[in-house]
Order: sequence, then structure tokens, then C-alpha cells
Amino acid sequence: MNGKKLVCIILIMVIAAVAYGTQLMSQRAHAMREEADAAESEAHTAESEAIIAKSNLVRLRDDTQDLRQFLKEWEPAVQRIQTQQEAEQAVLSLVRNSGILTVSQRFDLKQTAYNPLIPRVLQGTLTVQDEYSKTLNWLGELERKIPLARITTCRFKQGETGRQLNLELHIDIPLVALDAALEGDTATK
Repeated sequence: MNGKKLVCIILIMVIAAVAYGTQLMSQRAHAMREEADAAESEAHTAESEAIIAKSNLVRLRDDTQDLRQFLKEWEPAVQRIQTQQEAEQAVLSLVRNSGILTVSQRFDLKQTAYNPLIPRVLQGTLTVQDEYSKTLNWLGELERKIPLARITTCRFKQGETGRQLNLELHIDIPLVALDAALEGDTATK
């Protein structure tokens, strides 16, 4: 083999190596273009989803504005009565402040399994015997001071005199767990 043939073989090998390198760079460039196109497509998709999510959030805020305002107004009433002792104390302070005569009073704490927002309900039974107007004013004050209380039974009977009234009252006072509602919301998301 002479020098010219050797130079030709080396030149062919250099040309082959340059062609191979060019082909590799072309494949890498093509793969990078595909990745860039895929990323751009994902970015457009994500942008579209973000726009849809923002419009859904605005719609949801508009739809729930009244409910959120309602809950915001009721939150102080819920915060005042969080335990059994606070509920009993609220009822008994109303009795004490009004000066009505209570014949009997009993409170029981019941667990509710169906509603995580209201895990417990304080059920109270009060028997009141006093003047007609004083008793009705006390009942109105009870509804005003403890707005979440639900009167399940209210029986009026005539008292010993014409001005007296016997009242048997069964009330349910829900002990709302606002933190449980928030935990439930985040668990579902």
C-alpha cells in the first residue's frame, strides 16, 4: 500500500467520522426540537387549564358569596359555644339573669355519627314555672342569645294562678366543630 492509498483511507475515515458526528448531532437536535414542542404544548395546555380553573374559582366565589357571608355572620355565635360546659353555662346564665323559677333542669350530651360538622349535641330539658310575660320574654331571650339552639318540644300549661305559666322545654344545642369541617374539606381535595 502506498502513501496515496493510505491518505485516501484516512480521508474516507475522517469523512465517515464527520458524517457520523453530524448524524448524531442531527438526531439530538431533532429530539430536542420534539421535547421543546412537547413542552410548549404542555405549557399551552397548562395555561388553558389555569384559565379554566380561574374562571371556575371566580364562578364558585360568586355562587357561594351568600353562603360565605352567612357563615361569617354566624361564626361568632358558633365560637361562643364550643363545649358542653359553655352551652350549659349559657343556658343557666340566661335563667339566672332573667330571675325565672326553674322547677327542674337536666342536660345530656349526645354523640352524632352522621355529621362530622356537628359531632355532639347538648340536649337540655327545662321546666319553668313563673309569670306568663316573664317566661315568654325569657324564651325569646334564649333564642336571641343562643341562636343555634333548636327547640324540639315546648309545652305550655296554665300555672297555679292565672298569671303563672308552666313551661316544659326540650332544646338541642349543637356543638359545632369548625376545624373538623376544614379537615374534611382538605382531605377530599
